[in-house]
Amino acid sequence: VEVLLTQPIFPNTDPAHALSAMEPSVWECLIGGRNVDEGMELQHDSGLITGKVMSRSGSEGKIELVTAGRTLASVLDAVGHVPLPPYLHRADDEADKHRYQTVFAKDEGSVAAPTAGLHFTQRVLEDLEERGISRAEVTLHVGLGTFKPVSVQDLRQHVMHRERIEVKLEAINLLLEQLASDHPYITAVGTTSMRTLESLFWFGLRLIDEPGWIPEEIDCEQWAAFEETLYSPHFTTGDVRRASMLKVKEWMEHRELDRAWGYTSLMLAPGARIAMTDALVTNFHQPGNTLIMLVAAMAGDPQWRDIYRSALEHGYRFLSYGDSSLLIRTPITAP
Repeated sequence: VEVLLTQPIFPNTDPAHALSAMEPSVWECLIGGRNVDEGMELQHDSGLITGKVMSRSGSEGKIELVTAGRTLASVLDAVGHVPLPPYLHRADDEADKHRYQTVFAKDEGSVAAPTAGLHFTQRVLEDLEERGISRAEVTLHVGLGTFKPVSVQDLRQHVMHRERIEVKLEAINLLLEQLASDHPYITAVGTTSMRTLESLFWFGLRLIDEPGWIPEEIDCEQWAAFEETLYSPHFTTGDVRRASMLKVKEWMEHRELDRAWGYTSLMLAPGARIAMTDALVTNFHQPGNTLIMLVAAMAGDPQWRDIYRSALEHGYRFLSYGDSSLLIRTPITAP
Protein backbone atom coordinates (compact mmCIF):
# COMPACT_ATOMS: atom_id res chain seq x y z
CA VAL A 1 0.00 0.00 0.00
CA GLU A 2 1.37 3.40 -0.97
CA VAL A 3 0.37 6.46 1.07
CA LEU A 4 1.21 10.04 0.09
CA LEU A 5 0.74 12.55 2.91
CA THR A 6 -0.75 15.79 1.57
CA GLN A 7 -2.07 17.88 4.47
CA PRO A 8 -2.18 17.43 8.27
CA ILE A 9 -5.51 17.80 10.06
CA PHE A 10 -4.51 16.97 13.66
CA PRO A 11 -2.87 17.97 15.99
CA ASN A 12 -2.18 21.03 13.81
CA THR A 13 -2.73 22.06 10.21
CA ASP A 14 0.84 23.39 10.05
CA PRO A 15 2.92 20.68 8.31
CA ALA A 16 6.10 21.69 10.15
CA HIS A 17 4.36 21.28 13.51
CA ALA A 18 2.74 17.96 12.61
CA LEU A 19 6.00 16.54 11.24
CA SER A 20 7.98 17.52 14.35
CA ALA A 21 5.43 16.00 16.75
CA MET A 22 5.80 12.55 18.31
CA GLU A 23 2.14 12.11 19.20
CA PRO A 24 -0.35 10.54 16.77
CA SER A 25 -1.35 12.73 13.83
CA VAL A 26 -4.12 12.61 11.24
CA TRP A 27 -3.39 13.42 7.60
CA GLU A 28 -5.26 13.84 4.37
CA CYS A 29 -3.64 11.36 2.00
CA LEU A 30 -3.60 9.80 -1.41
CA ILE A 31 -3.95 6.06 -0.92
CA GLY A 32 -2.79 3.54 -3.50
CA GLY A 33 -4.26 0.03 -3.34
CA ARG A 34 -7.70 -1.37 -4.15
CA ASN A 35 -8.32 -3.31 -0.96
CA VAL A 36 -7.71 -0.53 1.55
CA ASP A 37 -10.91 0.22 3.44
CA GLU A 38 -12.03 2.39 6.34
CA GLY A 39 -10.92 0.98 9.68
CA MET A 40 -8.01 -1.00 8.23
CA GLU A 41 -4.73 -1.03 10.17
CA LEU A 42 -1.53 -0.48 8.19
CA GLN A 43 1.99 -1.23 9.42
CA HIS A 44 5.35 -0.63 7.81
CA ASP A 45 7.79 -3.54 7.74
CA SER A 46 10.25 -1.52 9.82
CA GLY A 47 7.78 -1.30 12.70
CA LEU A 48 8.52 2.42 12.97
CA ILE A 49 5.10 3.59 11.85
CA THR A 50 1.52 2.33 11.84
CA GLY A 51 -1.60 3.84 10.36
CA LYS A 52 -5.34 3.50 10.73
CA VAL A 53 -7.57 4.40 7.78
CA MET A 54 -10.14 6.83 9.19
CA SER A 55 -11.98 7.32 5.90
CA ARG A 56 -11.56 6.74 2.18
CA SER A 57 -13.25 8.02 -0.97
CA GLY A 58 -11.65 6.90 -4.21
CA SER A 59 -7.92 7.59 -4.07
CA GLU A 60 -8.25 10.11 -1.23
CA GLY A 61 -8.60 9.45 2.47
CA LYS A 62 -7.64 10.30 6.04
CA ILE A 63 -5.16 8.22 8.02
CA GLU A 64 -4.10 8.41 11.67
CA LEU A 65 -0.36 7.82 11.98
CA VAL A 66 1.46 6.59 15.07
CA THR A 67 5.26 6.54 15.32
CA ALA A 68 7.35 4.58 17.81
CA GLY A 69 8.54 7.42 20.05
CA ARG A 70 10.06 9.37 17.16
CA THR A 71 9.03 12.43 15.22
CA LEU A 72 7.08 11.75 12.07
CA ALA A 73 9.71 13.64 10.07
CA SER A 74 12.53 11.35 11.25
CA VAL A 75 10.48 8.24 10.47
CA LEU A 76 9.60 9.46 6.99
CA ASP A 77 13.24 10.31 6.39
CA ALA A 78 14.21 6.76 7.39
CA VAL A 79 11.56 4.73 5.54
CA GLY A 80 9.75 7.14 3.21
CA HIS A 81 10.34 8.04 -0.42
CA VAL A 82 10.72 11.33 -2.26
CA PRO A 83 7.32 12.02 -3.92
CA LEU A 84 8.47 12.61 -7.47
CA PRO A 85 5.89 14.06 -9.89
CA PRO A 86 3.90 11.27 -11.57
CA TYR A 87 4.92 12.41 -15.05
CA LEU A 88 8.55 11.36 -14.42
CA HIS A 89 7.42 7.72 -14.62
CA ARG A 90 10.22 6.33 -12.45
CA ALA A 91 10.92 5.37 -8.87
CA ASP A 92 12.91 7.75 -6.69
CA ASP A 93 16.53 7.05 -5.85
CA GLU A 94 18.93 8.29 -3.17
CA ALA A 95 20.17 11.16 -5.35
CA ASP A 96 16.67 12.62 -5.54
CA LYS A 97 16.83 13.57 -1.85
CA HIS A 98 19.38 16.19 -2.88
CA ARG A 99 18.60 16.87 -6.54
CA TYR A 100 14.85 17.30 -6.02
CA GLN A 101 15.32 19.98 -3.37
CA THR A 102 16.13 23.68 -3.52
CA VAL A 103 19.10 25.13 -1.63
CA PHE A 104 16.82 27.64 0.11
CA ALA A 105 14.09 25.23 1.28
CA LYS A 106 13.36 25.49 5.01
CA ASP A 107 9.82 24.47 5.97
CA GLU A 108 8.65 20.93 5.27
CA GLY A 109 5.16 20.41 3.88
CA SER A 110 5.14 20.40 0.08
CA VAL A 111 4.24 17.36 -2.00
CA ALA A 112 6.66 18.55 -4.70
CA ALA A 113 9.67 20.82 -5.08
CA PRO A 114 9.22 24.28 -6.64
CA THR A 115 11.38 23.23 -9.56
CA ALA A 116 12.33 26.67 -10.91
CA GLY A 117 14.38 27.00 -7.73
CA LEU A 118 16.45 23.92 -8.64
CA HIS A 119 18.44 26.11 -11.05
CA PHE A 120 19.70 28.27 -8.18
CA THR A 121 22.85 27.14 -6.36
CA GLN A 122 24.35 28.82 -3.32
CA ARG A 123 26.95 30.39 -5.62
CA VAL A 124 24.24 31.87 -7.85
CA LEU A 125 22.48 33.35 -4.81
CA GLU A 126 25.76 34.87 -3.61
CA ASP A 127 26.43 36.33 -7.08
CA LEU A 128 22.99 37.92 -7.14
CA GLU A 129 23.60 39.45 -3.71
CA GLU A 130 26.96 40.85 -4.88
CA ARG A 131 25.14 42.51 -7.79
CA GLY A 132 22.82 44.27 -5.35
CA ILE A 133 19.80 42.09 -6.06
CA SER A 134 17.86 41.60 -2.84
CA ARG A 135 15.87 38.47 -2.07
CA ALA A 136 12.61 38.08 -0.16
CA GLU A 137 11.59 34.56 0.83
CA VAL A 138 7.98 33.36 0.93
CA THR A 139 6.49 29.91 1.47
CA LEU A 140 3.86 28.03 -0.48
CA HIS A 141 3.36 24.36 0.32
CA VAL A 142 2.83 22.79 -3.10
CA GLY A 143 -0.34 20.69 -3.09
CA LEU A 144 -1.54 17.83 -5.25
CA GLY A 145 -3.71 20.19 -7.25
CA THR A 146 -0.55 21.36 -9.02
CA PHE A 147 -0.68 18.13 -11.03
CA LYS A 148 -4.45 18.14 -11.48
CA PRO A 149 -5.30 18.40 -15.20
CA VAL A 150 -7.88 20.86 -16.44
CA SER A 151 -10.59 18.53 -17.72
CA VAL A 152 -13.32 21.07 -18.51
CA GLN A 153 -13.88 23.07 -21.69
CA ASP A 154 -15.07 26.11 -19.77
CA LEU A 155 -12.35 27.30 -17.38
CA ARG A 156 -15.00 28.78 -15.11
CA GLN A 157 -15.98 25.22 -14.19
CA HIS A 158 -12.47 24.27 -12.98
CA VAL A 159 -12.08 24.14 -9.20
CA MET A 160 -8.67 25.46 -8.22
CA HIS A 161 -6.72 23.73 -5.45
CA ARG A 162 -6.10 25.45 -2.11
CA GLU A 163 -2.50 25.66 -0.97
CA ARG A 164 -1.01 26.86 2.29
CA ILE A 165 1.10 30.01 2.10
CA GLU A 166 3.26 31.70 4.72
CA VAL A 167 5.04 35.04 4.74
CA LYS A 168 7.25 36.77 7.29
CA LEU A 169 6.93 40.44 8.15
CA GLU A 170 10.58 40.68 7.12
CA ALA A 171 9.62 39.66 3.57
CA ILE A 172 6.82 42.24 3.45
CA ASN A 173 9.29 44.92 4.53
CA LEU A 174 11.74 43.85 1.81
CA LEU A 175 8.98 44.05 -0.80
CA LEU A 176 8.00 47.51 0.47
CA GLU A 177 11.63 48.62 0.28
CA GLN A 178 11.82 47.47 -3.34
CA LEU A 179 8.49 49.08 -4.23
CA ALA A 180 9.69 52.39 -2.74
CA SER A 181 12.79 52.46 -4.95
CA ASP A 182 13.06 54.60 -8.09
CA HIS A 183 12.77 51.58 -10.39
CA PRO A 184 10.90 48.83 -8.52
CA TYR A 185 11.12 45.43 -10.18
CA ILE A 186 10.02 42.10 -8.77
CA THR A 187 11.01 38.75 -10.25
CA ALA A 188 9.29 35.62 -8.96
CA VAL A 189 11.27 32.39 -9.00
CA GLY A 190 8.68 29.77 -9.89
CA THR A 191 4.93 29.67 -10.29
CA THR A 192 4.53 28.95 -6.57
CA SER A 193 6.32 32.18 -5.62
CA MET A 194 4.29 34.09 -8.18
CA ARG A 195 0.98 32.73 -6.87
CA THR A 196 2.06 33.65 -3.34
CA LEU A 197 2.98 37.21 -4.32
CA GLU A 198 -0.20 37.73 -6.31
CA SER A 199 -2.29 36.21 -3.50
CA LEU A 200 -0.74 38.61 -0.99
CA PHE A 201 -1.56 41.50 -3.31
CA TRP A 202 -5.24 40.59 -3.66
CA PHE A 203 -5.46 39.87 0.05
CA GLY A 204 -4.10 43.36 0.79
CA LEU A 205 -6.44 44.96 -1.73
CA ARG A 206 -9.42 43.25 -0.11
CA LEU A 207 -8.29 44.55 3.29
CA ILE A 208 -8.35 48.05 1.78
CA ASP A 209 -11.75 47.57 0.15
CA GLU A 210 -13.41 45.99 3.18
CA PRO A 211 -12.34 47.92 6.31
CA GLY A 212 -14.64 45.83 8.49
CA TRP A 213 -13.06 42.57 7.35
CA ILE A 214 -10.55 41.38 9.98
CA PRO A 215 -9.49 37.86 8.97
CA GLU A 216 -7.60 35.50 11.26
CA GLU A 217 -5.36 34.31 8.41
CA ILE A 218 -4.40 35.09 4.82
CA ASP A 219 -7.21 34.17 2.46
CA CYS A 220 -7.36 34.54 -1.32
CA GLU A 221 -10.19 33.11 -3.39
CA GLN A 222 -9.98 31.60 -6.87
CA TRP A 223 -11.24 34.47 -9.02
CA ALA A 224 -9.69 37.44 -7.17
CA ALA A 225 -7.47 38.40 -10.13
CA PHE A 226 -10.51 38.50 -12.42
CA GLU A 227 -12.64 40.72 -10.17
CA GLU A 228 -13.00 43.94 -12.15
CA THR A 229 -14.77 45.67 -9.26
CA LEU A 230 -11.82 44.98 -6.97
CA TYR A 231 -9.01 46.45 -9.00
CA SER A 232 -10.61 49.07 -11.30
CA PRO A 233 -10.71 51.93 -8.75
CA HIS A 234 -7.16 51.21 -7.55
CA PHE A 235 -5.10 50.79 -10.72
CA THR A 236 -5.79 54.30 -12.00
CA THR A 237 -3.99 56.29 -9.30
CA GLY A 238 -0.93 55.86 -7.11
CA ASP A 239 1.20 52.81 -6.42
CA VAL A 240 -1.38 50.12 -5.78
CA ARG A 241 1.25 47.44 -5.13
CA ARG A 242 2.81 49.42 -2.31
CA ALA A 243 -0.61 50.34 -0.89
CA SER A 244 -1.59 46.67 -0.79
CA MET A 245 1.64 45.56 0.91
CA LEU A 246 1.35 48.40 3.44
CA LYS A 247 -2.12 47.13 4.30
CA VAL A 248 -0.83 43.58 4.75
CA LYS A 249 1.92 44.93 7.02
CA GLU A 250 -0.63 46.93 9.02
CA TRP A 251 -2.82 43.81 9.41
CA MET A 252 0.16 41.74 10.62
CA GLU A 253 1.34 44.38 13.08
CA HIS A 254 -2.19 44.87 14.42
CA ARG A 255 -2.31 41.14 15.17
CA GLU A 256 1.31 41.19 16.45
CA LEU A 257 2.44 38.66 13.85
CA ASP A 258 6.01 38.34 12.65
CA ARG A 259 4.84 35.51 10.40
CA ALA A 260 1.40 35.06 8.82
CA TRP A 261 -0.09 32.03 7.11
CA GLY A 262 -3.27 31.12 5.31
CA TYR A 263 -4.57 29.57 2.12
CA THR A 264 -4.90 30.56 -1.51
CA SER A 265 -6.87 29.07 -4.37
CA LEU A 266 -5.93 31.92 -6.74
CA MET A 267 -6.15 31.07 -10.42
CA LEU A 268 -3.93 32.93 -12.87
CA ALA A 269 -4.97 32.44 -16.48
CA PRO A 270 -5.51 34.63 -19.56
CA GLY A 271 -7.72 37.52 -18.51
CA ALA A 272 -6.33 37.68 -14.97
CA ARG A 273 -4.72 40.88 -13.72
CA ILE A 274 -1.05 40.26 -12.89
CA ALA A 275 -0.18 42.88 -10.29
CA MET A 276 2.97 42.13 -8.26
CA THR A 277 5.14 40.16 -10.66
CA ASP A 278 7.25 41.92 -13.31
CA ALA A 279 9.20 38.84 -14.39
CA LEU A 280 8.98 35.10 -13.80
CA VAL A 281 11.60 32.35 -13.80
CA THR A 282 9.86 29.06 -14.58
CA ASN A 283 10.41 25.70 -16.23
CA PHE A 284 8.53 24.51 -19.31
CA HIS A 285 5.21 22.91 -18.40
CA GLN A 286 3.01 20.24 -19.93
CA PRO A 287 -0.22 21.22 -21.68
CA GLY A 288 -3.61 20.95 -20.06
CA ASN A 289 -2.84 22.21 -16.56
CA THR A 290 -3.07 25.46 -14.63
CA LEU A 291 0.69 26.10 -14.73
CA ILE A 292 0.76 26.64 -18.48
CA MET A 293 -2.31 28.87 -18.10
CA LEU A 294 -0.35 30.97 -15.63
CA VAL A 295 2.45 31.23 -18.22
CA ALA A 296 -0.10 32.36 -20.83
CA ALA A 297 -1.39 35.01 -18.43
CA MET A 298 2.14 36.23 -17.72
CA ALA A 299 3.55 36.26 -21.27
CA GLY A 300 0.39 37.03 -23.21
CA ASP A 301 -0.94 35.53 -26.42
CA PRO A 302 0.55 34.75 -28.93
CA GLN A 303 3.87 35.27 -27.14
CA TRP A 304 3.53 32.21 -24.90
CA ARG A 305 2.76 30.03 -27.92
CA ASP A 306 5.84 31.37 -29.71
CA ILE A 307 7.98 30.65 -26.64
CA TYR A 308 6.80 27.05 -26.41
CA ARG A 309 7.06 26.51 -30.16
CA SER A 310 10.68 27.69 -30.04
CA ALA A 311 11.40 25.47 -27.03
CA LEU A 312 10.07 22.41 -28.88
CA GLU A 313 11.97 23.26 -32.06
CA HIS A 314 15.26 23.68 -30.20
CA GLY A 315 14.95 20.58 -28.01
CA TYR A 316 14.56 22.27 -24.65
CA ARG A 317 13.87 19.91 -21.77
CA PHE A 318 10.44 20.20 -20.16
CA LEU A 319 9.07 19.56 -16.63
CA SER A 320 10.80 19.19 -13.26
CA TYR A 321 14.39 18.40 -14.23
CA GLY A 322 14.14 20.46 -17.41
CA ASP A 323 15.31 23.83 -18.65
CA SER A 324 14.11 27.16 -17.38
CA SER A 325 12.85 30.39 -18.91
CA LEU A 326 12.66 34.05 -17.97
CA LEU A 327 9.31 35.63 -18.83
CA ILE A 328 9.20 39.43 -18.69
CA ARG A 329 5.78 41.02 -18.38
CA THR A 330 6.77 44.65 -18.83
CA PRO A 331 9.94 46.25 -20.22
CA ILE A 332 12.63 47.02 -17.67
CA THR A 333 13.08 50.78 -17.44
CA ALA A 334 16.73 51.78 -17.52
CA PRO A 335 17.87 53.88 -14.56
